[in-house]
Amino acid sequence: MGARKTIVVHTRLAGHMARVEAARKCQSGLQIMTMGQVAARLAGGFLQPIDPEALRDAVHAALPAIHLGELEPIRSLPGMVRAVVSTLDKLWHAGIDLHDETHPRLQAIRSLEAEVLRRLPPSMRRPKDLVDLASVRITFAKTVLGPIEVHGHSEMSPCWRPLLNRLSEVVPVNWIAGPRYVPSWLRQINVEIQTEASSGAKPILFSCANPQHEVLEAFRWVRELLASGKAYPDQIAIAAASPADFDDHVLALSRDTSIPVHFVHGTKAVAGWDGQIAAALAEVFLKGISQERVRRLLALIRSHSPALQDLPRDWARVLPPDAPLTAVERWEQVFKQRRNTPACRRSRSIPKASSASD
Repeated sequence: MGARKTIVVHTRLAGHMARVEAARKCQSGLQIMTMGQVAARLAGGFLQPIDPEALRDAVHAALPAIHLGELEPIRSLPGMVRAVVSTLDKLWHAGIDLHDETHPRLQAIRSLEAEVLRRLPPSMRRPKDLVDLASVRITFAKTVLGPIEVHGHSEMSPCWRPLLNRLSEVVPVNWIAGPRYVPSWLRQINVEIQTEASSGAKPILFSCANPQHEVLEAFRWVRELLASGKAYPDQIAIAAASPADFDDHVLALSRDTSIPVHFVHGTKAVAGWDGQIAAALAEVFLKGISQERVRRLLALIRSHSPALQDLPRDWARVLPPDAPLTAVERWEQVFKQRRNTPACRRSRSIPKASSASD
């Protein structure tokens, strides 16, 4: 078994990639964690950083329970829960203490913070609390963490900097900056900084009219790299500051060009067949029945539902195109009228053709 060593990453995706790289190198004794997980591990017990989902649930339950003062008029507005979660997360990571604040709005946030913390599981602590508890047990860092390497960071939240400083006095801390920016505060503590020169790659600019055009140019660039042999598929990445605006276009063009693309942040559930079925069914349940919604739903589930196996493919031709059909009674009325039309009666009264031998 290898010596214990800890790598500090910035995001979950970076942690996943670091684990893949460690597995390829057959490394053992390696811990890959975020700075919050490092603090919780050193703090001991079953402590952990505050989970975003748990924080959202706690905020949702805490908002109706207290008076918010100046913030009372916006308590029930859409997006209030998300705004409070984001505000608290930024306050905690910035290391801001609201106990001595006298402004009415900050006092309201302080009261809300206290109520949210009361509703969180006891094992979840704020960054400052984890740092304080970890600092008390800093002498165990050599055994629990071992040498520390910080990967992929160009900055670190102020709440974690005191802990990194204390760790650097106990264990070797190596900041792997690469070509990234090195913050000035880092040079004031006992941390070894490793930098390297930039690759010198020159950016190529394209003027695009809309997101779809941007995706098209990106795929042309990818195809050129693959066709010329300049890069392998696993060496090519398409990135954006806000991928949500491009996801649908990337997915559609990936299927049209037969160039498979892996979405590191996942794809929408409605991008697949099952997701479309769920969306069509949910639309019927939430918005009510209509001709357009029912036709879409039956078209999607016809091949998946045994009850609809005998449904003719052209069943919708009997429906009047301009009728909304927003109630079950109207559907029954339309089918009853169509069943009693002369054309339908003649089609049912045609005798079965006789064979030549008869």
